[in-house]
Formats: sequence, structure tokens, C-alpha cells
Amino acid sequence: MTTAQTDLFDQIKLHAEFLSGKHGKLNRGRQLSLSGVDLTGIKLVGLNLQRAIFQGCRFYCADLRDTDFSQAVLTGCDFSGADLTNARMIWSNLRGADLSRAILKGTRFENADMRPLTEPPVLPHGKGGVVSLSESSLHNTNLSQAKLVGASFVGAVMEGTILEGADLEGADFSYATLNNVQFRNAKLHDANFRLADMDTAVFTTLGNTDAKMPEAVDPAILAETLRLHMRWVETDGQDGRRAQMIGWYLGRAHLTQVNLSGADLRRVNLANANLHGAKLICTDLRDANLMFANLTDADMRGAAVDGARGLPSHVKVG
Repeated sequence: MTTAQTDLFDQIKLHAEFLSGKHGKLNRGRQLSLSGVDLTGIKLVGLNLQRAIFQGCRFYCADLRDTDFSQAVLTGCDFSGADLTNARMIWSNLRGADLSRAILKGTRFENADMRPLTEPPVLPHGKGGVVSLSESSLHNTNLSQAKLVGASFVGAVMEGTILEGADLEGADFSYATLNNVQFRNAKLHDANFRLADMDTAVFTTLGNTDAKMPEAVDPAILAETLRLHMRWVETDGQDGRRAQMIGWYLGRAHLTQVNLSGADLRRVNLANANLHGAKLICTDLRDANLMFANLTDADMRGAAVDGARGLPSHVKVG
């Protein structure tokens, strides 16, 4: 253990006494307050850090399982890659925090303030701007009543996440996967779900809000579009019609062996779709969502994939 870490744990002991309150006429302990400290990889498991102050501190890849940060000040902190399984951040101030790629299984953020950080973050380790939960794992995570205005959930995997009553105005869920996510009474004005993948229940729930939703496609229209495109391919453009499917929602669709060579699939949502053996030669897939799509034996020679997300490393595009 380094000298700095020993000093930190001494401060944590004093903080525990601070939380215990007064003993007789004496004030015991001292509130933990750190600013701009690099705590990369530190192990703080199961501790009581309620009301502690960590401004602009770095917890990169730290082990923070079961730790209680309730009512703590965590503005501008970097929690990227940290394990926060079953941690508590209830009523905490997390403005401008970075929780990207974090493990948030069972983590509790009820009533947390996760709005953008407007004042400058503490350097050199501080973050700022909107709160990021990009590419994080949110399994049974409780974010009810949290203030998440403009937050980034880009690429996050959300299973059983609770967002009841949360303020999600302007939040970005692009490329996120949502299963059994609860949005009851959430504020969703301008929240962007256009490139998100979601189960039927979530899709139905969000369809009744003013969130930005992907374009649902009638199965009959999809079948006819594929038929006409196939004819267009077979006749070298002399008959049929090239498929223009810009921004369509085809998440979890069964498209095995489909021939969409030369089709315009910009910004199409194909997350979790089955494209086994599909022909996508010279297909325009720019900015498409291919997260968890099955592209086994797919032919993607010459496909345009700039900005596409989720393309498996084994798939050859050249």
C-alpha cells in the first residue's frame, strides 16, 4: 500500500467517526474531502462514505462494490471502468461524472443529481459536461427520480433498469440495448432512442411519449421492399426498385440469406438482427447500428460502414 493510500484510509477512519456524530461534548473525526486526487484501481469495498466529498477525483477501474456514497459530492469524478456493483449513490451529487464502461449491477442512484457540470471541473483528473453512462452495464440499476438531463447512455446495456420519474430530457440512448426497462412517469422530451435496440414492451411504452423514436416498419412493407430490391439486383437495375431503408428500425429482425447488396441502409437499426449469410455487397451501412447482429457468413465486400457501430472484428468489409 502506498503512502498516499495509507493516508486515505486514515482519513476514511476519521470520516467514520465524523458520521457517528458527537460523543458527549466533543466532535469526533473529520469529514472526508478530496479534490483532484488520482485513485485509479483503488479497492474501497463495502465502506460507508456517505456525505464524503470527492471533487474531480479519478476512480478509473476502481473496485467500489457495496460501498455507500449516499449524499456524497462526486462532481466531475471519473468512474470509467469501475465496478460499482450494489453500490449506493442515493441523493448524491454526480454532476459531470464519467461512468462510462462501469459495472452498475444493482447500483442505486435514486434522486441523484446527474445533470451536466457547468462550472469548470477540478484538474488534472476532473471530468465535466454531461454525465456519461456510455457502454456501461446497467443490470437492475435503480435511477428512479434521478436528474439525467442530457446524459449519454450510448452503447449501454440496460437490463431491468429502473428509470421511473427520472428526468431524461435530451438524453441520448443511441446504440443502447434496453430490456425490461421501466420509464413510468419519466420526463422524455427530446430523449433520443432512434438507434437504440429495445424489447417490444419498451418500444410500446416509449411510443406513447414525446421521445425521438426509431421508425417502426410494417412487416408487409418490409417484405415488399425486399422483393422489389431483389428484382432490382437480378435485373441490374432494369426492373424492381433499390431499397431505401434510411433510419428504419429492424432490431431483432430475421433476415437470414437476405440480399440487400447496393441498398441504402444508412442509420438503419439492425441491433440483434439475424443476418446470417446475408449479401450486403456495396451496401451503404454508414452510421448503422449493428450491435450484437449475427453477421456470420455475411458478404460485405465493398460495404460503406463509416460511423457504423458494432461491426464484429471477424467480418471483412474490404
